[in-house]
Amino acid sequence: MDQSGLIFPKTQKKKKKRMKHLKSLLHEKNGTCYLCMLLDGNYKKHLFIDEHHIFGGPNRKHSEETGMKVWLCLDHHTMGPLAVHNCPETMRLLHRIGQQEYERTHSRQQFIEIFGKSYL
Repeated sequence: MDQSGLIFPKTQKKKKKRMKHLKSLLHEKNGTCYLCMLLDGNYKKHLFIDEHHIFGGPNRKHSEETGMKVWLCLDHHTMGPLAVHNCPETMRLLHRIGQQEYERTHSRQQFIEIFGKSYL
């Protein structure tokens, strides 16, 4: 449609840049909870699991791009006393594990450049 005579012509929409969604370096989406397996040795399949980006906030995008994410049951993600969003110690544990996994193929300096600091 020709919009040249309109007072307020519609602007062209910009295409959103699609983000790469890499697989998790630590855990496969198969119904199990990463922390149930790690802390309890429980490999049971859960009906509901949530994706958790290990480095959240301003680093969430970097977590997605580098595969720093795990799948967690509701108890370990948001609901329980040891949930990563309720327990700072559990969050620190995931930060350390995530950094160690990243440093298997990269240097610590590269990690710090991306995520801002070292968690080890």
